[in-house]
Amino acid sequence: MSVKKTNKEQNIAVIDIGSNAVRLVIYDGLKRCPIKIHTERNICGLGRDILNTGHLNPEGVEQALDSLGRFSGMLESLKIKTVFTIATAALRDANDGNKFVKKVEDKFGISINVISGIEEAYLSAQGVAAGFGQVTGVVGDFGGGSLELIAMHNGKILEQETLPLGALRILALKGEQERCDYIQHHLSNISLLRNNQKQNFYVLGGAWRSIGKTHMHMTDYPLQILDHYTIRYTPAVEFMSLLSNQSSASLERMAGLPARRVKDIPPAALVMKHVLKCLKPQNICFSATGLREGVVFDRLSHQLQKQSPLLASCLDLAERTSRSRETKHFKYMAKWLQPLFKNASLEDFDTTLESACFLSDIGWYEHEDYKADNAYQRILHLPFYGASHMHRAILAIATYVRYKGYIRRVPREDDVKAEITASAQSTLTRSQVDLAVQLGLSIRLAHLLTGGALSLLKHTELRLTDKVLRLVLSGKSIALSGHIIEDTLNDLARFYKCKSMITLAH
Repeated sequence: MSVKKTNKEQNIAVIDIGSNAVRLVIYDGLKRCPIKIHTERNICGLGRDILNTGHLNPEGVEQALDSLGRFSGMLESLKIKTVFTIATAALRDANDGNKFVKKVEDKFGISINVISGIEEAYLSAQGVAAGFGQVTGVVGDFGGGSLELIAMHNGKILEQETLPLGALRILALKGEQERCDYIQHHLSNISLLRNNQKQNFYVLGGAWRSIGKTHMHMTDYPLQILDHYTIRYTPAVEFMSLLSNQSSASLERMAGLPARRVKDIPPAALVMKHVLKCLKPQNICFSATGLREGVVFDRLSHQLQKQSPLLASCLDLAERTSRSRETKHFKYMAKWLQPLFKNASLEDFDTTLESACFLSDIGWYEHEDYKADNAYQRILHLPFYGASHMHRAILAIATYVRYKGYIRRVPREDDVKAEITASAQSTLTRSQVDLAVQLGLSIRLAHLLTGGALSLLKHTELRLTDKVLRLVLSGKSIALSGHIIEDTLNDLARFYKCKSMITLAH
């Protein structure tokens, strides 16, 4: 059932058999930024008893077999031939793990790859690299049976550790002091923690992700997307101390999470608190990509792995949704607009500019009255790879403005409708909002000027000085001038506090 070669357009699947849950994810192909088209999880607790008995939990075994039978039947019906099935700490450590593997293969024809702790850490790191790009810092993957720690520099693994600090192992211990002693014993001699302090800490795993969702819920964070959500070191330690001392009933009221997930939060928070005190990271960054995405990412060519995840996501979306599949024209539009943004202070602005251009035709088939609103909502909430919350907000506002969401010529505090774009604006500074509006106006100019036939931009040029924003039209584009172009160019020029001018070069 496991096949390594696949066409990038064919759907593929990853089955992940963990200590706490059994999961199935179906992706839309073997590519740089695959999209999940189906995902489901059953919390079985396979590894619930391993610390005490050395064996898999019998009830968990039955639940896992039931889930794997369903997965097998579903994948057969969907004719998905490429399936990567991996198992982690529970089957790795249990005395009857091999028996379970054989039973699954005999009953369902599913070949399980029981990966080592080192392999698990490596694939988790690959999953974070899939979502964040060339990562420098420490990756932490907290599961039911183990904690993987991986130190990385520019996407390359420096060192890694697998520790028996999963949620089920901590829950099996009685009392906070016993748990703290157990955690400290396993962390005390880990050189990786001492050698990689003051960097970012990228965290994943179901329970740690639930902690991130809980923090967003309790702080009323405006953008409820976990991927790339960030907490600074000091408030993170304080928050972990709070969560680690809460009862399940209290957490259900506080966190707004399912009861089955809540019980794992106190041990997860306790482990994270101790790890944070060792690492003293600048930021805790929550990753929505991890082990399963790492399985896919690891099978890509080195050239694909090096691609910007944000650009790859936006390019894929452009190929799916734009009127013209000639995405090279969006790249040319980004080049055409560069003279307007030579002084942009945003880090990696060229990537943001090109991404915005790729997304600029996303609303062409929407109702005219709702293009701006719907495009904004889609971009703010799409499952992009590599998009920080700042990038999401800028791209969403820029596309909103591109579709006439910008309603006044003279820049004012309420130029972008606050009631519609409040979530995005509240995550940005005022200068970043202004930059997003400038970006949207400039992209609107390109689409209005050409009617969407962006190849016509080759006969035009934008020139910006301290005094004039000039649009130069030549050749086939001379006939494209008109009042609507003059008005849009004037709107844009006001941001630069200069005059606008259209020049015809015969």
